[in-house]
Amino acid sequence: MKKQILLLSTVIVLLFIVSCKDNHESLKTEDEKKLRELYADIQKMAQQFNCENAVDWKFTDIGSKACGGATGFIAYSIKLDTAVFLQKVRSYTTQQAGFNKKWGVVSDCSLAIPPKSVTCDSGKPKFTY
Repeated sequence: MKKQILLLSTVIVLLFIVSCKDNHESLKTEDEKKLRELYADIQKMAQQFNCENAVDWKFTDIGSKACGGATGFIAYSIKLDTAVFLQKVRSYTTQQAGFNKKWGVVSDCSLAIPPKSVTCDSGKPKFTY
């Protein structure tokens, strides 16, 4: 009888551990999905205008590396609602920093080199360094 109770207890504990791990991974996956969706929305906003005149384009840093600094840069047209766009970029950057901390993300600590300017190439913005 004691062996059966011990075996049942062990099985219950193992099931609890496995379910916690699965839930942990599920929550992380959901957080990653939210970040991807926000980034896709930012990209869609940034790409809604053709790059015809480079003076109509600016860039900003975006994202947050685990050990600090931006993950990269994104070009955007000054024709869009820049206040809304830049707020979304800041929100994404803040959320990515929170994700990194929450999930213990590690990354290289190299700094993203900021571009010098934006040029237009076949209707698309391109960075010059």
